[in-house]
Amino acid sequence: MTVDTDASAPPARGTRPRNRRASLIAAARELFSRHGYTNVAMSDIATAVGIGPSALYRHFRGKQELLHAVVAEALETSLARLHTTRPGDLGALSDEFAKAALSHRELGVLWQREARHLPAEQQAELGERLHAARRLFVDQLTAFRPGLEPAHAELLAWSTLDIAASIAYQHIEMPTPEYTDLIAGLVRRIAAADLPHLGELATDRPDSGQALSHRSRRERLLAAATRLFAERGYASVSLEDTGAAVGIAGQSIYNHFTSKHEILATAMNRSAERLWLDLAEALASARDHVDALRLLVLKYTQFALAHPHLVTLIVTETEHLPDDERHRIRQAQRDYIDEWLHLMGHVHPGMSPAEARIRTQAVLTIANDIARTPRLRARSGIAHNVHHLGCVLLGLDSTP
Repeated sequence: MTVDTDASAPPARGTRPRNRRASLIAAARELFSRHGYTNVAMSDIATAVGIGPSALYRHFRGKQELLHAVVAEALETSLARLHTTRPGDLGALSDEFAKAALSHRELGVLWQREARHLPAEQQAELGERLHAARRLFVDQLTAFRPGLEPAHAELLAWSTLDIAASIAYQHIEMPTPEYTDLIAGLVRRIAAADLPHLGELATDRPDSGQALSHRSRRERLLAAATRLFAERGYASVSLEDTGAAVGIAGQSIYNHFTSKHEILATAMNRSAERLWLDLAEALASARDHVDALRLLVLKYTQFALAHPHLVTLIVTETEHLPDDERHRIRQAQRDYIDEWLHLMGHVHPGMSPAEARIRTQAVLTIANDIARTPRLRARSGIAHNVHHLGCVLLGLDSTP
């Protein structure tokens, strides 16, 4: 893969700017978020700032160290201003949050997709910083709504941060004041949402290892690979690992799949087809456009919660597909979202396409992130809550 490094105009070679470390972090942030950590070499980052690789290694010993600096800087800078607002002042908090989110739009991709390449202890350290931001939102929401249940406060705090993360997955151009007001407004909608009962933590979820397995060896291989790719990352899993997980060794694996790429592409295609079938069912059974959009939120929520490993692959592993497969999957995802936007156009004819896309992406990101978070996913009433939040963000009544 060829990495385009022209986005940040590099200084002339031979010059030594005083802020070179900051320039390297900025260039790496742009390249990691655009192309993916595994597709960017240290030489690409050096080229982006107009220096040789040896000069880069004077600042960072390796790519992992640079990735840690990139994610840490983004977290610290974007979350710092949230601590300046008074408890319960939701208006000020939502405004500051929106400004921070837009000033570091890459943070969602960097955290959800790229931080997994860091050692476990660094992931834990960065995760604690993000958790501190969630605790801040919980405290603010509790001050704003004194009767709010702790479990609901955590869910709302998580969903609020997901609104910021969703910005990273789109390239919407909108005047800054208008964009800031929109994000702040979505935060206030989430904070004021009157949620249904969340339920207790379920102890017999199918993903706890008790689920029945396929008779088909091919399907068992696909299910095991999907889980392993999601848990360890595609690059860290071999075909032999996948075969061992289901008791298939040696060349027998190749009777079912010719390569890891084929397994990943099959899983991605399986998820895309499922979403299109769900969409067709929603359209066929809906009474009108409002009902169709409401059903679509429900069906996507159910898909994400039932298939967290597939959701993880969609979020984190698409860049590992061969170019033709990656472009095809990306186009299928864009076409699917366009169906949401088509319905939004009928439900809210006065809403701009940009706003409709921002709201839709926020709904999808919240569903995806909650599905990938075991302690939230395990709540018995989580599907109803996520569906309700999605309807709130799209301006719908969540009940038929």
